[in-house]
Amino acid sequence: MLNLYLDLSILIGLVVIYEARYILNTASVPINRIAIITSLVEFTWMIISITALFKLPLSAVQILVPTLYITHNLIGWAYGFILAARQQEEDFKVTIPRWYAIFSYTFGVVFTVLCIFVSYNSL
Repeated sequence: MLNLYLDLSILIGLVVIYEARYILNTASVPINRIAIITSLVEFTWMIISITALFKLPLSAVQILVPTLYITHNLIGWAYGFILAARQQEEDFKVTIPRWYAIFSYTFGVVFTVLCIFVSYNSL
């Protein structure tokens, strides 16, 4: 089960990279099928990561995978709430700052590399 979690985390890291790249290209987060699917996948993985943190026998290095993912999501949610609270227009179109999209893209790359490293070191 641990190897499955680590291997699927690699795919989740790629989803984070894709989503950040999508935001960089569109300069906003339109509510469409792509945004809904990636958000649903990332939210589901957040729940799975919390469960993995407490249920799987993680080594000192492996514990970084769910911990970093959970932390990234919590930061993203907090920042999203801040952006939404600042929104004053009736047309609800949140514009993500470029620096945050780059941060998210960088996180996705680092997270994916970490997952590959941890996954293949546990073989």
